[in-house]
Amino acid sequence: MKKYDIVVVGAGISGLSTAYYLKLENPDLDILILDKAKGYGQGNTGRSAAGFRDMFSSRINRLLSSSSISFYKHVQKDLHHELGMKFVGYLFLAANNERGRALEKNIKNIPGTKRIEKDELRKSLSIADLDKESADMLSLDPAEFGLFGVNSGIIEPDLICDFYYDALKQMGVNFSFGTSVQKLSLDPVKRLDFPGEPFLWQAKFIGSLETTTGKISADKYVIATDTWSNYLLDPIGVDSHQRPKKRQIFQVSGPAVEKLLFTDSFSGYGVMPFTILPSHGIYLRPALKERSIWIGVSDDVGRDFSFVENPEAEQDFYETSIYPVLTAYFPQLKDSKVTSKWAGYYSYNTIDKNPYIFRTMNAVVVTGTSGSGILKGDAIGRITSSLTEGKETAILYSGDKININDLGVAGRNVDPEHIIL
Repeated sequence: MKKYDIVVVGAGISGLSTAYYLKLENPDLDILILDKAKGYGQGNTGRSAAGFRDMFSSRINRLLSSSSISFYKHVQKDLHHELGMKFVGYLFLAANNERGRALEKNIKNIPGTKRIEKDELRKSLSIADLDKESADMLSLDPAEFGLFGVNSGIIEPDLICDFYYDALKQMGVNFSFGTSVQKLSLDPVKRLDFPGEPFLWQAKFIGSLETTTGKISADKYVIATDTWSNYLLDPIGVDSHQRPKKRQIFQVSGPAVEKLLFTDSFSGYGVMPFTILPSHGIYLRPALKERSIWIGVSDDVGRDFSFVENPEAEQDFYETSIYPVLTAYFPQLKDSKVTSKWAGYYSYNTIDKNPYIFRTMNAVVVTGTSGSGILKGDAIGRITSSLTEGKETAILYSGDKININDLGVAGRNVDPEHIIL
């Protein structure tokens, strides 16, 4: 059984970025990253809506996202590693009602955010006035203004993962793909060699991982397994503080889609922004390469917390729940077709929707990113790395200092997040 200094379980964005900063700070560390998939970034990282924004209500989430966005911009612009990063902007549509005013209050003071009035929205996006009967039946708010954020846009998760993976390989980090962790094995800190150890009264630590390729041991572990965290932590009595929520994306295509997609009104890319409808959280994400639009929603009540290994998108959910709302705002999309669809999970922090990064025994757990792990990924990696090294603070790419305990369990100090997509 080979022993490593650190084993990182999970080769998604959180695991890769954490290992990157651990190795960068400590070049002599012997690090292994393992994942049950056949490659990196193939879990929920690769199934996301692939957007980035700093438009959050929580101060911590704004810090994590804005710093990560700055770093990704540096990687693409200065290091010349293409990430598919395009600042097409995010556009939150809203009505002049209590819900719309609450949204505006949460994000209007974020740098680069501007209000767009109704007439300009009609001209730039061809949003229809709602039919009263449809609006009443579907509980729809009119699009009376928009909040546009310039420090937001679209990105390619596989290309971000490529950056970290290539750097890690060059630095000598080991990878083991197709390796599933079946159990975290607890050992006593002071071994007595009695059958059945560790007992209740013995201090414990994670001694090894039982995997499909044999036992693996390390001095420290990083559990960056997203919605799979419960599978590993529940048996040893550790709460991951997250629950899985299925999320689906539907790619729609057709002539009307292309006409809506390509517009010069918002950014220099000649494409519509990542647009969030005023009602029910349905969003439209421009997909330039496919000349299509991705449609998704963060549905809540009615969507259970069950988990299956390979979730599938539900065509009837699109047709009965999303399509009527979408076409009420954009009737020109009535003849558009679903040309692709997929599903994944959000690792939901059900309490305050900020990430959890905490220590348990000789492991650090990072989870609860609540659907925004990619756009906070670099900052999360820096914080998780710092906690693994025993530090109390982490310095982000932006230069901001984060008290690591603020994102932990004991001493947690965050504002609740109200803007989840």
